[in-house]
Amino acid sequence: MKKFLLMLFALFCIGLFAERLDLNTATLQEIKQLPVSELQARDIYNYREYVSFFESLFDLRKIPSIDQMTLLRIKPLVLVSLYREEDEVSIRRAEIQDLLERLDSNEGGSEGMSDVWEDYLMTPQNVNQMHFDDFVSLPNVSPVDAVALLKRIAQGDTIADMRDMRNTVGLSYYGNTNLRSYVYYKEPPVKNRLFIDANLQYYTRYFEEGSRDMFREPILRSDYGVSGVVIPHDKRKSYWGYFNLDKLDPDMMVKLRARYGNHFKIGMMNYKAKGETALIDQPSEDIIADTKMYAGYENNQLPIIKNTTLKAYVGDYRATFGEGLVMENTDYYSARKTGYGFSKRILGITPDLSRTQEYGLRGGAVEIKNPRWGFTAFGSATKKDAVVYMQRELDSLGVATDYLTPVVDADGKYHVLSYVTPSVRFDNDDLREAEAQFNNELRQGGAYAMPYINLTTRKDFLEEKLWGTHLQASPIIGTKLGFTTYTALYDNAHFVVGDWNTLQTQLIRDSYYYKVFKLLDSELAGMYSTKNAAYTRNYRRVLGFDASTVLGNTSVQGEYAELSVDGDDLKLGDDPKAYLISAYTQYENLNFLTLFRHTDIDFDNPYSNSFSEHEKFTDTSLDKYIYALTNPTLSDIYQNSSQAQPEHGIYFETRYKFNNYFTVGRSYLDLWERLTDGRRSARFQSELEFRPLFQVSMRLRYKNQINRYDDLADRGVSKTNEYTMSLRTFLSARDFLEFEYRYNTVWSPPYTSLTNPAEEGNNSMAAAMMLMTGDYIGVNYTHNFNPSLKLTGSFVYWYGHGISHWDWEDMEIDFMGEKGAKTWVALHSRVSQNLYVTLKYRNKSYQSKELRIRQYNEAIAAENYFERVLHNENTIRLTLDYRF
Repeated sequence: MKKFLLMLFALFCIGLFAERLDLNTATLQEIKQLPVSELQARDIYNYREYVSFFESLFDLRKIPSIDQMTLLRIKPLVLVSLYREEDEVSIRRAEIQDLLERLDSNEGGSEGMSDVWEDYLMTPQNVNQMHFDDFVSLPNVSPVDAVALLKRIAQGDTIADMRDMRNTVGLSYYGNTNLRSYVYYKEPPVKNRLFIDANLQYYTRYFEEGSRDMFREPILRSDYGVSGVVIPHDKRKSYWGYFNLDKLDPDMMVKLRARYGNHFKIGMMNYKAKGETALIDQPSEDIIADTKMYAGYENNQLPIIKNTTLKAYVGDYRATFGEGLVMENTDYYSARKTGYGFSKRILGITPDLSRTQEYGLRGGAVEIKNPRWGFTAFGSATKKDAVVYMQRELDSLGVATDYLTPVVDADGKYHVLSYVTPSVRFDNDDLREAEAQFNNELRQGGAYAMPYINLTTRKDFLEEKLWGTHLQASPIIGTKLGFTTYTALYDNAHFVVGDWNTLQTQLIRDSYYYKVFKLLDSELAGMYSTKNAAYTRNYRRVLGFDASTVLGNTSVQGEYAELSVDGDDLKLGDDPKAYLISAYTQYENLNFLTLFRHTDIDFDNPYSNSFSEHEKFTDTSLDKYIYALTNPTLSDIYQNSSQAQPEHGIYFETRYKFNNYFTVGRSYLDLWERLTDGRRSARFQSELEFRPLFQVSMRLRYKNQINRYDDLADRGVSKTNEYTMSLRTFLSARDFLEFEYRYNTVWSPPYTSLTNPAEEGNNSMAAAMMLMTGDYIGVNYTHNFNPSLKLTGSFVYWYGHGISHWDWEDMEIDFMGEKGAKTWVALHSRVSQNLYVTLKYRNKSYQSKELRIRQYNEAIAAENYFERVLHNENTIRLTLDYRF
């Protein structure tokens, strides 16, 4: 009986609840059925339609005609449901939230491409109207996938929906999975409307190790030749001390983008890096010059020419064609950039609000393309930072002073050594004053072969006018032929690069250190000149052609490029060259890539960004012997190089999923020869994942690299092994936890002068190999409090023993010191419907190496011991992103 009464009561409550009227969904006629007057009913309806939805019943009292008695009378008869007002844009953003976060986390490696991909996510393209380049420019979509879709569409078989696209013959599972968020089929998820994205970033970063050591290098290293004079190390002048680079000086970036649908686009970005002049202290003309901006128009279906797309941009833009040998303008280098997976190139013209400064293009570009042909023309006029030849300025009496002035030849043009991307873009006037003090310092150090700073960086010094074109033809689906060329004109300067012997005297200050200038530095002598003994010109021209085709489940592509020096532009092989050819084979659970590349030593194309193991100038004196240079900041030529090092090699890569439990992750083998000294190296990496449950993943990764494998007796031999084990757990509410352990070994021959000579009766260590070991343990985690609030973080401890450890941290890669610990935590919050906030804090504590300076196993007379130093770094990064 008791259970029966409870059931009756429950049914009565349900019936009572069901009879209540929902004020947030009721029609005007339904509201009129309540015990209210006609005026009150209309006021309730109008309030909901034109003022706000009801959050509670007590909101009725905000309506003037509803008094307390009326509220009490209708309260048992009505209810207010939870209502969240979202438009189509908010709904679309919620659908792709994970992809947007993934793009944001990869921004450090994708150099601004995330902006383009985010636009395509928010306003997808019609899959039935896309072209080959549109498909292959999207992440993880291969040429084989693109041809499979294009062949189906060409047969008149329109793709109707997501499931229909998955049934396309030849389209891989990974291609379909990554493509489906970037396309629509019939009606776009978001119609043409205005989008606004405002981004503000504040980041208190520290300099990377290479830049920090460069700036800290004293101009005067010792008391050479000065009897009785010893200058304490901490009093010697350096760029670090003069510009007070140890102070809190955050990076600041402001970025604003707006567009109407996918047709009209505008944007601007200003980036102030650590060490540079703050915006409020800059004159307006400098702010405008350093602010990136663009305006563009895109139309995927021109009405006058069927199946033809148009892109037109003025301002800052990117241009990328083929395999990046002729043109891919970026300041950032990425090793082993294959063009597949997330290592993509967005082909053609795209707007540029990345941090690229030196190799940015500013002017105008037009691209017209259809399935059979394509044409692109682009032009740019910018001022570039350059390494400039300097001489001492003379006073009114003709006496040389400590101030410097650029070298000018008889035709009134300055002499520059090369382009450069400075770690800090100091103001030219500030640099001039600093160099005068440094030159005064050098005079206290005795007689040097180069007694003053003869080469230095100057901001916006080189005037460059560039124009280029790209033509392509596609006779059949999946096959295309392209031709690309550009010419850069220099009106105010000549590139002047001496031979190896001349550069030795220009780059090395003290003749004692001429011995550090080695065969590897022939790479420096291979830089391009516009003026030498053979010719004088005012331009640099690069031209090349690319081709690609798809045969079944294999795509083949390649590019050939030449730098015009003293050969015939219409003849192949008589000028410095670079070429690359690759083949990519794809099955449902297996893919295999083979890539062959070659880059000549004197192929000096600043707008090239192709595949290689190392960036240009690696292991040269600009990298290894900063202390010997006439100016430490010359190392910036290497530190921020974006070109490929001259290499000749073959690369293999694969991924294979055996079943639902075992997967061989990205695995590769690279065999290459460094052309400057003939060093042959091999690099191998493989990864095995075991996933017994969907929520649990165990990974083993092994990496091996051998330098100079062809001659184990050579001083340059080294063998590196890296063993990594990790356990990943995917928890409820999309939480994530990972444990990782890494162990490294490095074998290398000893420096014989620092052990014992290999003579009879002495230690035989000089003939042995030295072993260094190091290990690393890390924990990574993600916790989702709710769909709008997420916490990510990591804890890492490492002991290097002379080995350099690395860690992929959130949006960037971090190289650590000798021994230490690091922890970081980032809070991601969607504060409101349109406002996103990310706050990250990092603490990094580590020790530097203990150093003893000796000369042929004997301590030098000057400072010879540097004890370990404990560094403690705290950084904050705050990002505000408003998306409307």
